[in-house]
Amino acid sequence: MISRINRTGRRRILKGDVDLRLREAERSQAPIFDLHMCLDGYEFPALAPVYVEAWRGNASQRWKYGTVGNLTPPSDEQRRLSAVPAGARFRVFVVAADGSGRLLGHATNLRPQLPLNSLLPLEERELGAEVWRVEFDDEDANPVLLVNNAITGISETVRHDATFRSLVMPEVFRSILTRMVLLDRPDLNDPDHPWADWADLARHYLPDEEPVQLPPNEWADPAMVGRARAWIDDVVRAMAKGPLDAANAYQRAHT
Repeated sequence: MISRINRTGRRRILKGDVDLRLREAERSQAPIFDLHMCLDGYEFPALAPVYVEAWRGNASQRWKYGTVGNLTPPSDEQRRLSAVPAGARFRVFVVAADGSGRLLGHATNLRPQLPLNSLLPLEERELGAEVWRVEFDDEDANPVLLVNNAITGISETVRHDATFRSLVMPEVFRSILTRMVLLDRPDLNDPDHPWADWADLARHYLPDEEPVQLPPNEWADPAMVGRARAWIDDVVRAMAKGPLDAANAYQRAHT
């Protein structure tokens, strides 16, 4: 295990050469990640060790992945996210084999493909009297839906109960879009920005209206902010009417 990294002369590993996925979590167990890399063409030494790290906030978990010439994933059980939440981001390090910690190459801010094409990891946590809450990472776009671990079967309720989903998921989506558009204000035309997946999902629900782009780190005209809020409302309305069918799903559940 490496304890320090010297980043001099590093080479960036393209995200297209890293296939990262999370498996569906089994009830209360932490999910397992699957990662496949193609390091051909980077000219790393065959004996250079490869490490994979997951992190969120101050929590992190690291795995040795063999060497460039012999990539060796740990066992399924070892690849379980036991020290970080399911919403963690990943990075890959290739370091020199001489023990110096010199970084030869890296891929950072990797977002795993989540099961069932879901962008929103679900995590049970102590929430006191609250049933649910959306938590955001301060460093990047990484929302997680927190649910109260004191409520028996709450995760299954979130996934399958039509009443809960029809009442809660539109507001969850609204809070995420509000954070993206009004607070973080990324360049929504940049396919590599941290919010890109959420912007694409919003465009999927509302293909005929482009997101309202507010200027980053600058004062925004109130009229523009109003248009941004209206766009958020339109996206949430389209999601609630389309795949969620929220009003009808709630009514069917209570008739």
